[in-house]
Amino acid sequence: IDSEKMASLGQLTAGVAHEINNPINFVSGNVTPLKRDIDDILRILTEYERIVNEKQLTDQFHSIEDLKEEIDYLFLIQEIDNLIKGINEGAKRTTEIVKGLRNFSRLDENEFKSANIHEGIDSALLILKNRLKQNIEVVKDYGNIPGILCFPGQLNQVFMNILNNAIQAIDGEGKIYIKTSMEDSFVRISIKDSGKGMTPEVQKRIFEPFFTTKDVGKGTGLGLSISYGIIEKHNGKISVKSEIGKGSEFIIKLPSNKKT
Repeated sequence: IDSEKMASLGQLTAGVAHEINNPINFVSGNVTPLKRDIDDILRILTEYERIVNEKQLTDQFHSIEDLKEEIDYLFLIQEIDNLIKGINEGAKRTTEIVKGLRNFSRLDENEFKSANIHEGIDSALLILKNRLKQNIEVVKDYGNIPGILCFPGQLNQVFMNILNNAIQAIDGEGKIYIKTSMEDSFVRISIKDSGKGMTPEVQKRIFEPFFTTKDVGKGTGLGLSISYGIIEKHNGKISVKSEIGKGSEFIIKLPSNKKT
């Protein structure tokens, strides 16, 4: 059931990414020529102003000067520039979101592929960006690790589950630390939060199916259980370290050079 749900989610996400990509290409592709055209118009207006001043024709263009003052001409020029910058920035952000959706929704459940772990983590962070808001700082310490043979879409789901739990564990302001490194022949991924932490009893059961500390109706207790199964499928290991009041750390180890 979970595999079918993940496949459906992947298809939906890929479809949404494709549909967003088409219109945003029109926006991002037209911003640069629009700015160039507006700059040309402003050059013409500036040249008009230069000639008016040079020929001492200010009296003849008195009504134009009044209009410029009425519409706050200098502010208008600055506002146009700021608006174009805003459109350009919005287009870039949307392009990043589309890229993240595509990375996250990789429809690759039937075969192993070489994947960049950092891209997978970044795509999960991008999906969760609206939940991170401004009160949670993400500190990344990416090491020099190789691409690994895996099911990229499934690993992205693991990163999403763990990061989502980290966000939920933080009340108010906090930090999430993400570190990757090599440990023997394994890629090691650490995701640590500054949240409320877990008791030893909860830690023992955290990967059990349907086990949850959330209120009824607010969690299925399947996220970490599914993550555990995915990591096992990759011949990897997942563990947790936690202390009440000091946060939790999930450690994932994945084979760097062999196929399951």
